[in-house]
Amino acid sequence: MSKMILHIGNYNYSSWSLRPWLVLRKSGLPFTVNVIDLDVPGFKDKLLALSSMGTVPVLEVHTTDGVQMIPDSLAICEFLAKCVPNLWPTDAATREKARQATKLMHEGFAALRNEAPMNLRRRTSTKMPKDCIADAADMDGLWQDLLADHDGAFLFKDWSITDAFYTPAATRFESYGIPRSARADTYISELMSDPDFQDWEAMAFKETHILPDTDKVNA
Repeated sequence: MSKMILHIGNYNYSSWSLRPWLVLRKSGLPFTVNVIDLDVPGFKDKLLALSSMGTVPVLEVHTTDGVQMIPDSLAICEFLAKCVPNLWPTDAATREKARQATKLMHEGFAALRNEAPMNLRRRTSTKMPKDCIADAADMDGLWQDLLADHDGAFLFKDWSITDAFYTPAATRFESYGIPRSARADTYISELMSDPDFQDWEAMAFKETHILPDTDKVNA
């Protein structure tokens, strides 16, 4: 690969962009970032110019064979894992378990994602809807089960793509004051203290772009 560009949404709001950005950081592969402000005039045209899906993130990969555009967070991460295999657990059985947990985050927990959208600048104690709290409790239980299998800090002992996928969810517990177990709170603290995440968070706090509809949710 001669060049990679990760096209993302705003640092403060784009949970799907955060996931492959973290994986790219952990991979050590060189890349640059192109931020597309969301919900402004013409933003959808910019997204459709990158991919027929019309969403972020999109990884633009330049090689001697041409340019490849890879949309979807999980597809990007799977592509990166082919380049850097230790982004997944090395043991085959554990790796399959990690993929299943990642797919669950990729496709599930809709109430938590919709009713507590990622908003890194948000701090609120407003009572959350019951279905959102139920999703959060299910996620908390999943984390506890996975963490109980070892003495490591992350879901599969060492950091993996799975932790990247749950990092945006972890920020929601902080942003919206969502109840969690002591073990989940420790895991969240590990994710939030990660230097790469802190770099992303710092950029989110520097942003001036605001999504009013998102900021109104459970304000």
